[in-house]
Amino acid sequence: MEIAKMGTMTKLSSNKIAALTLLLIISSLSPIWSQQKTPAAAPAAQSPGRDSLAVKALRAEAGKPSLYEVSFVTTDSLAPNAAIAMAFPVAFDLSQLEIAGSNTINGGFTLERKGQEVLLRRTGLGAKIPHGKRVSIQFGLIVNPANLSASHQVRVQLPAAPTAAATPKNREVQFITSVN
Repeated sequence: MEIAKMGTMTKLSSNKIAALTLLLIISSLSPIWSQQKTPAAAPAAQSPGRDSLAVKALRAEAGKPSLYEVSFVTTDSLAPNAAIAMAFPVAFDLSQLEIAGSNTINGGFTLERKGQEVLLRRTGLGAKIPHGKRVSIQFGLIVNPANLSASHQVRVQLPAAPTAAATPKNREVQFITSVN
C-alpha cells in the first residue's frame, strides 16, 4: 500500500499517526472484515458497479475524526490514472483530510481537497483494474458530523467508460461502530 500526501510537509500529530496506523491495520484486515460485516455481493453482471457504491465512516462517534472508505465494483476497467470525485456536506470537517490508501488498488493515490470537494486520483503507477472487481479506498481523517442519526449524503463520481457519461451518485454515509 502506498500513501500520498499533497502540499507541504507538516509535523504529524499523535491523532494523525494513530489514524495512519489504523488505516494500515484496516487495509490489512479489509478482506476479512468485508466478509464478516457485509452481505455477500451479487456477481458483477447482476450488480453494476455504480449500484455497489458505498461510503463508510469507520468510526461512529459524533464530532470525532474517522477514517472513511469508498468501495464499489468496477463496471469498466479502472485506469492507472483514474480519479474519484466526492463532495461532502458542510456538516463534515475535512480540514484534517491528508491520507489515502488501498489494499485492493496498487500504485498509490494523490489526494486533493478544495472546500468540501475531494479528488482521489491514482498516481498512474499501478496496473489497470479489470471490470467486475470490488475495490475500496480508505482515506482520512474526516471529522464526523455532530448528529450521526441524520441522513448524510455524499456525492460520488466514479470513472466511466469512454463512451459513457460519468454521473454523480448520492450515497448515504454508513457509520460503522467496530471493525472487529
